[in-house]
Amino acid sequence: MRSIIKLLLPLIFIVSGCAANQVTVTYYSDPPGAAIYEGQKAFGFTPVRVPVSIPPEMQKSRIIRINETKAVWASGAYSTVPYIELDLQQNSNFYFTFVRPNVPGREADLNFALQLERNRILQQQAQAQSDQAAMQAYGILLNSFNRPTYNPTYNRSLNCTSNVVGNYIYTNCW
Repeated sequence: MRSIIKLLLPLIFIVSGCAANQVTVTYYSDPPGAAIYEGQKAFGFTPVRVPVSIPPEMQKSRIIRINETKAVWASGAYSTVPYIELDLQQNSNFYFTFVRPNVPGREADLNFALQLERNRILQQQAQAQSDQAAMQAYGILLNSFNRPTYNPTYNRSLNCTSNVVGNYIYTNCW
């Protein structure tokens, strides 16, 4: 037992040390679905969580800056901030929201956001079906060894509807 603790203790210190060298920024946009870029690097569609590594020379600093960040909607509308300042003494999880400028194409951006939400729900349904199939396969495997089986009785399929109301998309799942 002590040998396991001796092996795990350094690993815990290494992992906790790495966590102090990184923060997370979650980007949102109004409407959702804007692509987020920092320079030429794309991070995905909002909402998106982006891990930010703190360089060794900045780890003692209270405030760090993230370079110019840009949100681009499907219609081509975009919003840019020259930098984002993060106060490391306040938190390690930060949130930033880009607001779409009032230019033509808002309807296209809302439709794109709705499609992204539909895709996310379809992915959840596919994962639920995959999980259920894996549990059934596990039950069959246990049966083949004449062991008691575990048959899940839950159904993880989702039924969802989404509505656009003003600038927001409301999704109800049951």
